[in-house]
Amino acid sequence: PAEFVLPNGAGLAYGEIHLDPATLAWLIANLPQIDDELTRGSAWLSLWDAMLDGEARPEAVVDLALRALPREANELNVQRVLSYLTQAYWKFTPPAGRRDVAPRLEPVLRAGLQAATSQSLKSAWFSALRDTAQTPATIDWLTRVWRQQESVPGLTLSETDYIRLAEELAVRDVPDADAILTEQARRTRNPDRKAQFEFVRPAISVDPDLRDRWFASLGDVANRRHEAWVLEGLRYFHHPLRAEASERYIARSLEMLREIQRTGDIFFPKRWMDTTLNGYRTASAAHTVRTFVESLPRTYPDRLRRIILSSADDLFRAAHRQ
Repeated sequence: PAEFVLPNGAGLAYGEIHLDPATLAWLIANLPQIDDELTRGSAWLSLWDAMLDGEARPEAVVDLALRALPREANELNVQRVLSYLTQAYWKFTPPAGRRDVAPRLEPVLRAGLQAATSQSLKSAWFSALRDTAQTPATIDWLTRVWRQQESVPGLTLSETDYIRLAEELAVRDVPDADAILTEQARRTRNPDRKAQFEFVRPAISVDPDLRDRWFASLGDVANRRHEAWVLEGLRYFHHPLRAEASERYIARSLEMLREIQRTGDIFFPKRWMDTTLNGYRTASAAHTVRTFVESLPRTYPDRLRRIILSSADDLFRAAHRQ
């Protein structure tokens, strides 16, 4: 019999819910055994909140996801667990821990991709595998897929998919990364996507000088005109695999926020900060943000201060565990 109490079991509660220790332990050990798919989904929500609050260990959540995914039949639950797995992997797992878990994680994702019965589900599995891949075997396979030497049965990749795959390979500094980007630019037919790809490309470059010049160019408002392009570039500039090199740019990104608000779309400041801070988990990165916020003058817009704190929330939580 199930030995847990889940206040949000029917998916109706709204609020901050803390699980009792017995429920938390039972769910971490047995969540996939819950028969009702809505209760399973609600349990994942509560468990994720418990991890964010420091009541569940990230490695336990990753391990549970790897045990639960092969048994999960509900597509919405699969997509949610894949999202949690990816976030826990990059944000709440240290680099050494990622290297340790990757040989277990990637076969689960490959198996799920192979077994998925719908295009949307295959796309979710493939995206998770593409975004978390770190072992040479999986990166080599993804490279062959990008070269169109291998296909993914049941999944049709679009031009956008190939662009994203090329970018993910390049940020991993694969051999011939620059040649892959050059070939992807040649392949890309849609003129808007081609222009966006060429704009983003320096932010992914293996050359740190090119990346630095790309970031410096964002100081010119004309280079921020296509905000979606800027955000895509920032995603790779601040990628966890590049975080050590790019962390020094957090302070400058914070300093630019008022200018970002003055010259950009109403939603751009939040997206700018989210994308800037998403790749970091270290105490030093958290210290940079806290120091900036604590030194703000009284005249600084409260909306922007709140945006910074909101965007840094996961960073603060991850850094607190170190």
